[in-house]
Amino acid sequence: MSKPAFLVMPEWQGSSSSRAMRIAEGAALLREDLPVAARTDVAVPLEAGDALGTPVARLSSLVQARTAARTAIAASAANGYDIPIVLGGDCAASLAGLEHAAAGSGTLAVLWFDAHPDLQHPSTSPSGAASGMTLRHALGDGAPDLTSRHPIDPARTVLVGTREIDPEERTEIAQRGIRQISPQDDAESLSAAVLAAIGDADRLYIHIDLDVLDPAEFASVHTAVPFGLSIAELTTAVRAAVAAVPLVGAAISEFAPASPEGAAEDQPTVLRVLAALTSGTTRAAE
Repeated sequence: MSKPAFLVMPEWQGSSSSRAMRIAEGAALLREDLPVAARTDVAVPLEAGDALGTPVARLSSLVQARTAARTAIAASAANGYDIPIVLGGDCAASLAGLEHAAAGSGTLAVLWFDAHPDLQHPSTSPSGAASGMTLRHALGDGAPDLTSRHPIDPARTVLVGTREIDPEERTEIAQRGIRQISPQDDAESLSAAVLAAIGDADRLYIHIDLDVLDPAEFASVHTAVPFGLSIAELTTAVRAAVAAVPLVGAAISEFAPASPEGAAEDQPTVLRVLAALTSGTTRAAE
């Protein structure tokens, strides 16, 4: 029986924000709400790290963190927790889980719930932040030190709720044939669009950057982007997806509360999203 492994990964080095350490603080808060038996702490370097002569900021720490995540995923699987769910990091914390999912057999669909497509290339990124390059690296392109050993299929990759796209990223989306789903009229319509996009896939990876949510409903992110998904739209779509196709990995990224009051208000939403992600495994166990 498949069981989720909760990998707490306080990686902040991939963020472009001057307040990136809030991501690590958010991870620490989430950690306390996770079941101990299924929880693993991923060792992330404390130091910012060095670019190693590349355009990628803090690359040395990012590589170390990804290696630690690979080790944690393998150890969790050996203990029977074989659905790695990475929690609490910036978007680049998704890389090891994406690679692990793509290495498996079968047809993998990737749902990318994010206000941004994260398709920037290191050579042209305005910030050098790895978070904005995550999907590019998962597709097998970008900095050699971060490029996935097992690239995902762009034709099976779906952007959901993505609304802030650089011109270069828009070109990349068109050239690779990556599909996009915009916010719909209601939660049921969004779920139907997501299920149609998944198609005949038999394995599913879900990435959730919390900035996909509308800032009127969720504020604990570094850069809020207007006109996002409602909490109901996100959780309904995720529940429908994991009910239709077995989840093999996921990430919830960029929880960055600005204050204890903000954390108290928004942390229940993150746990609600996590419950939606694991709802398919719960039903299977029943």
